[in-house]
Formats: sequence, C-alpha cells, structure tokens
Amino acid sequence: MITHVRSVALGVPDLAAAREFFEKHWQLDLVDTDSDRVFLGAGCQESQVLRLRATAEPRVDLLCLAAATDADVDAIAGRVAAHPLGRLVSEPATCDDAGGGYRFRFLDCEGRTVEVSSRVAVRAFRSVEPGEGRPTGISHVVLNTSDLPTALAFYQSIFDFRVSDWVEDIMVFLRSGTAHHMLAFTRAPHASLNHIAFELRGIDEFMRATGAMVRNGYSPLWGPGRHGVGANTFTYFQEPVSRFVAEYTTGMLRIDPDHEWTPRVYPGNAQTSDTWGVASPRDDAVSASLLGCPDMGLWQPPPV
Repeated sequence: MITHVRSVALGVPDLAAAREFFEKHWQLDLVDTDSDRVFLGAGCQESQVLRLRATAEPRVDLLCLAAATDADVDAIAGRVAAHPLGRLVSEPATCDDAGGGYRFRFLDCEGRTVEVSSRVAVRAFRSVEPGEGRPTGISHVVLNTSDLPTALAFYQSIFDFRVSDWVEDIMVFLRSGTAHHMLAFTRAPHASLNHIAFELRGIDEFMRATGAMVRNGYSPLWGPGRHGVGANTFTYFQEPVSRFVAEYTTGMLRIDPDHEWTPRVYPGNAQTSDTWGVASPRDDAVSASLLGCPDMGLWQPPPV
C-alpha cells in the first residue's frame, strides 16, 4: 500500500534562485547540500520533501512515493515488471545513501521516473507551531498527461489507487488512504508537472503563509480559495526561474474507508474551482502556468 507522497525531486537551471524561493520564502528546512543538490525538509519526519538539482533545463527528476512495508515495495515492483507500459530502472534493494531504506525506481507509462520506498530513515525535526506558516509536508501532486485513460489505468493497476472524483472527463483524483487525493491527473497536450501541494497546519497557518509570500513580493498565481472537489484550500505560487508551481493547502476532505464512496463527476466551472468565490477566476494565464512546458525528464532517469 502507498501511504503518501514522500518527496519530489526537481531539476532547476538556477539552483540558488530555487533554493532561495523554497527555503527562505516557502519556509522549507535546509537538510543538506552537496555540489549540485539541495535537500529540503518540512515540519515532519521525512528525511526530505523536496530535492533540487542543478540542470540545464527544468525537469522533474523523481516522484517519490512511500510504501507501508518492504513486501509492498516488492509487490509493486512485480506489477511494474509485468506491465507492458512499465520499465524498471532499478530492482528493489536496501540503500546505504542518505535516508537509506528499501526502494526501487521505474519509468511510468509516460516516462516519468517514480521511486517507491519503505523503511526510509526519519530525521529529527521541529514541529510546526500554531500560527506558523511552515509546511508540514506534501499533501498531493497533480500531473499533466496527454493520455488520461492510459495514465489512470496504469496507476490503478500498479498502485491500486481508487478514484475519488472527476472534473468532467478532464481531471481525475486518486487516493490510497483517507485523504480525498494523493495524486491527480489532468488532460494536457503534454506530460508535465501541474503542481506540488504542501500541507499547512490549518486555515490560520494557510492564510499566514499566503500573506508572508505576498509580503515577500510574490503575487499569487491563483488564490486564496477553496476547491469544490476535495474541499481543500489553495493558493498557488510560481518559482520565478524554473516556473514550477507550488500550492499551499489545508483542510482536504477525508473519506471514511468503512463507508461506501461513489465518485462524482463535477462540472468544470467557477464554483467547482473555488467554492468561496474570492479568488480571481482561473484564466488562460493561470491554466498556461499550471500546464507548464513538456517535462524534459521523461524517459531520462536522473543520474542520482
């Protein structure tokens, strides 16, 4: 079973600028650095929630998912190996690098490099205090796909994700535990990262974090508001050089696993986008930013 999104690794053309954005302004914790990488944590025990690596062009290096047990890692690796659209990059093995753990990597149906791990070392961390706008971890990740039916079928068959809801036939929300969604896919002309959503402690901390970004000179790409699907709050910002989009969020709907859940199909309208109705409309500029550029990391696993 996949329990949560552990971390995301991004390749960025200006490592110093990306580090300043995510460490100084987004309020992630510096965990470690080396010659071309920066490792950032949050108010949680994950050894890292975001890895930045210096690359010539923006790219997604890794989507890292947490499995409950070593047996789950082995089972998922077996499904990937047996799937006609899956390709193993590495076999499950115990690793002795930073964080350690038992893990493997594979290429999904569109060429993204995905890592699945268990037993990753925890780190000492400072808990987020009431009123503090530091993220507590990653809430969810949304991916753009040029073939939504294939991406959905692949991720369901590999991870046994369940569909929570749809927005028309444009976007599908997937869960593994009680959170309404851990991953979501949305139709696009190309495969790319739509956004990474970082969890805040609560509504007050969400608004404080949003306000701090504004005071630091970053205008929201979209928000603050509250989505109709999943009920989570949102404020989206864009890292100015790589153009990757990050979201502050909290208050996502929880689904009781002991009760039947029937996925709904929501209309793609303003009420679905923002039930509060306080955010500016999602216009073409917002959509273009969330669409991003074609991912230069497809079919090219990172060297580290």
